[in-house]
Amino acid sequence: ATATATATPSAICAGDCDGDRAVTVDEIVRAVVLALASGDPATCAAVDGNGDGEVTVDEIVRAIGSALDGCAA
Repeated sequence: ATATATATPSAICAGDCDGDRAVTVDEIVRAVVLALASGDPATCAAVDGNGDGEVTVDEIVRAIGSALDGCAA
């Protein structure tokens, strides 16, 4: 049997709600609103890094880092 290469999905960019590999101000604002319990974190799974259903300050900080430094390739 021969091994075949399989594509691995790219890592989720922290805070990138729309999946365009860039984090914008509106996505940061959305993360803050979600952290204040004013919405469902499932609407932006990329900001809920640990998948616990809550957006926390450290997750917002990671999203801001993505906005400033870009998303890893």
